[in-house]
Amino acid sequence: MLHFIRDRAQGWIAWFIVGLISIPFALWGVNSYVSGPSDTIVAEINGEEITQPELLQAVQRYRDQMREMMGEEFNPEMFDNAEIRYVVLDDLIEQQLIRSAVDDLGLRISDRQIAQFIQQTPAFQRDGTFDSEQYQMVLARAGFTPTSYEASLRDDLLGQQLVQNIEGSTLVSQVEVERLLKLENQQRKIAFGVVKLEAFLDETEVDEADVRGFFDANQSSFTSPEQISLDYLELSLDEISSQVKASDEQLQQYYVDNKSQFVGPEQRRASHILIEDNEEAEQILAEIQSKLEEGQSFEELAKTYSIDVGSASSGGDLGAIQRDVMEPAFEEAVFALQNVGDISEPVKTEFGYHIIQLTDIDQSSNIEFADVKDEVELQYKRQQAERQFYDKAEELANLTYENPETLDIAAESLTLDIQTSSLFTRSGGSGIAENPAVVKAAFSDDVLNQELNSPVIELSDTRLVVIRKNSYVEATVLPFDSVAPAITEQLRYQRASDLAYIQGEARLQELESGASATEVFPDTWQPAAYYGRDSQDISAQILDKAFRLPNAESTQYAGFTTENGNYVVIAVSDVKQGSVEDVEPEMRDGLVSNLTRLNGSVEVAAFLNTLRSEADIEIYESRVTSSEEE
Repeated sequence: MLHFIRDRAQGWIAWFIVGLISIPFALWGVNSYVSGPSDTIVAEINGEEITQPELLQAVQRYRDQMREMMGEEFNPEMFDNAEIRYVVLDDLIEQQLIRSAVDDLGLRISDRQIAQFIQQTPAFQRDGTFDSEQYQMVLARAGFTPTSYEASLRDDLLGQQLVQNIEGSTLVSQVEVERLLKLENQQRKIAFGVVKLEAFLDETEVDEADVRGFFDANQSSFTSPEQISLDYLELSLDEISSQVKASDEQLQQYYVDNKSQFVGPEQRRASHILIEDNEEAEQILAEIQSKLEEGQSFEELAKTYSIDVGSASSGGDLGAIQRDVMEPAFEEAVFALQNVGDISEPVKTEFGYHIIQLTDIDQSSNIEFADVKDEVELQYKRQQAERQFYDKAEELANLTYENPETLDIAAESLTLDIQTSSLFTRSGGSGIAENPAVVKAAFSDDVLNQELNSPVIELSDTRLVVIRKNSYVEATVLPFDSVAPAITEQLRYQRASDLAYIQGEARLQELESGASATEVFPDTWQPAAYYGRDSQDISAQILDKAFRLPNAESTQYAGFTTENGNYVVIAVSDVKQGSVEDVEPEMRDGLVSNLTRLNGSVEVAAFLNTLRSEADIEIYESRVTSSEEE
């Protein structure tokens, strides 16, 4: 059932459910429900635990990703089973293995890289610019805090770095490239002859008994499928939003109440000198501070001393920085500096010691109401519509459930029009019948046979429907007389093709015995010519067959029935290897790139398989197949 209906359910149905739930609470106690699942371990990898809540959260994120990718084609039932949980768990295990490997190899991702990635992520931007509130709002919807997301992001980027390092270490030999180029540009001398089925059509006879027998044996091919038409109520957030009225006073008040959404965040530009945290750190820091006091350039000292290779070459410049993006201690030091040019005391983070210089301040700026009125109105209407949407969704669910034999009561109460779909089959149709969940519900026993309303069906996060049967057309076998002519022609062509095959095989044997091709195929033999794999001057079916033949010194023959029923005999008399010298540089580079990527993927897969084989992995299957939601 929909989460918002479940969360907001009221009325006697809700109280009945609460009553049922209270029984196990009374018998076994609340604590077993509250504390149990949070400690449930579903897998252990070298002593590292994956808990059931972690798995369920990962499954939910996977569902959300698939919902966004599939849009209205998303069917929640496809992603609510044990198989999906195993797929997600396997991914979590792989992530843990990679995380351990990254730690062992000592790979690092700087705060600057994390900040750049976050600032360049479109989902965290408004009007092409990173927005701190948008960032936190998106994370909250996905169940993250900035800290947890940045930790997860660091793991992801480190994993990508590991994979890239493995892929980057793969080599493609010149010999391998040239061998594949020769094969790719290979040409074969191909001749062929055709035995056409049309020549045998007059020899084929099909009587009514044959047609009747074929019809009786293949009635499923001549059946008009069952069809159903639906009446339905649709609740749409967009439609509700379009009906919301908003006065200037209400919009002004919304702007005032939510002014932070229309304020550009303060940005600061800073440079830093990063020193490794070791026994010499104190001496090096003192040396740098002494030179700064003497008036030496911060930029030059960064180039000389900083171990952050990404910024040292540009004088330690880190670019623009906003709050809630960088490592907390570093960020606090940046925003504590008062004036452009100020330099901080050494700041310690997990990466070492930083000396920071403030190089620019871009103060946040207010945006006037008149400049954002359209956006304010859109947001206000959306907010008001969402409140109505949840209330109406609950009412829709209740009224259609309590009055299962009609949509009229819900339609009248919610001021919704009862709409009617066109007929569609179990394969779906147009409109709402494009949604698999609607099709499944339409042909369910409750809707099709019991003629009841369906439960609320979620077409998307903002569209809901309830359906009921309008009309139904049973599957029927088409009349024999209506399909007999088509069956007759089908049988004639099939029998003519069979005769062409018999004659073609005989001609093939003649050629293999040394007979002249022009005598065996006096009318249809095509003289030999050289063709490449992608030639447009010859049938793709002939090319495919010819390039599958072995490379031999003598002429190779083969025969096959084409898709149109003709029989073709081919002869390959010569093979020319492709010239490497004539290959365009772009083609060579593309092949090298593809081979490198392919070899890299093989190396990564082998590396992960090695990690798995050497790891101590234990999966508690009974805990994977169950969930807190069930």
